[in-house]
Amino acid sequence: MYKLIKPLLFQFDPEKAHGMTVNALKTSQKHSQFLPILEKLFYYKHDILSQNIKGIHFENPVGLAAGFDKSCEVPKALEKLGFGALELGGITPKPQPGNTKPRMYRLVEDDALINRMGFNNLGMHKALSNLRKFNYETPIGLNVGVNKATPYEQRYEDYIKVIDTFKHDVAFFTVNISSPNTENLQSFHDEDEFSQLCSAIQTYKIQYEIDVPIFIKLTSDLSVGTLTRMLESITQTFDGIMLANTTQKREHLQSANQKETGGLSGRPLFERNLQLIAHTYQKTQGKFLIIGTGGIFNVDDTIKMLRHGASLVQIYSALVFEGPGLPKKINKQLAQYLQAHGYRHINDIIGLDV
Repeated sequence: MYKLIKPLLFQFDPEKAHGMTVNALKTSQKHSQFLPILEKLFYYKHDILSQNIKGIHFENPVGLAAGFDKSCEVPKALEKLGFGALELGGITPKPQPGNTKPRMYRLVEDDALINRMGFNNLGMHKALSNLRKFNYETPIGLNVGVNKATPYEQRYEDYIKVIDTFKHDVAFFTVNISSPNTENLQSFHDEDEFSQLCSAIQTYKIQYEIDVPIFIKLTSDLSVGTLTRMLESITQTFDGIMLANTTQKREHLQSANQKETGGLSGRPLFERNLQLIAHTYQKTQGKFLIIGTGGIFNVDDTIKMLRHGASLVQIYSALVFEGPGLPKKINKQLAQYLQAHGYRHINDIIGLDV
């Protein structure tokens, strides 16, 4: 069905098309009789795919990446689409409109997107109100960002504010220091800045005895050397690492939109992120949770991420090109692959190629 709808959606500006999709999900969420239909169409379950990680039960390894539901407006509808987890946001303490439109572009020839959204969201209080309208079976995570207007030396406090606000309502947090669309945010990758952030997170966790896992999301533009330097602090402070977010590089692209500024996501990230995942798995001896993102379009991509050390993966850009049936398709084919090759559980293939 998506093959029929896709040409129509692609006639619209990407952000407008996204808004139309969200509105359709709002309708499904408002009229609850539609939710079982979504689940029947899009959900696939098999015990071979389930994992218990950091106290969270994941029915399957394919999660929704942050950026789709920025203000927790349609999580009840999204959980019927077959994801193993949903990461909502990014959420900032105060509402903010984000950067000037247009700010999202399709690179059709490259199976990629460029965005410079700028953490546009309704703020943490409205997002929490939206989230609390429903109960959920799927793990709900929250991507945490900083407000553009927050003074430079106080930015780390924005992360703490959002985490503290949602600490009783989500299964995990992701501290996002990877977005290229908020000025100076990626400077948190610098040694001194990152040390300050880690110290703030550690102090908060001790002071409030928070037991919700907190992950860290890094940029795809990270050098292997810098990643290696950061890993000791990451493993001491965070419960997992997400590799990796968008890139500002524009190598080997065909689309005319490649000249737009912002973060590039989609297929061009895959090989680079695969290397970062394998390196991290090797350096942490497979003892630290890795969540793989970037350019996952099919079951083969998913298997490669898992075999290179990721325990979970996330998708977003691929949904634009492949449609909402992608999680079900990947999970069904992944279960078939595991059974056909004699594996008893998904954990049996994690890290095999490292």
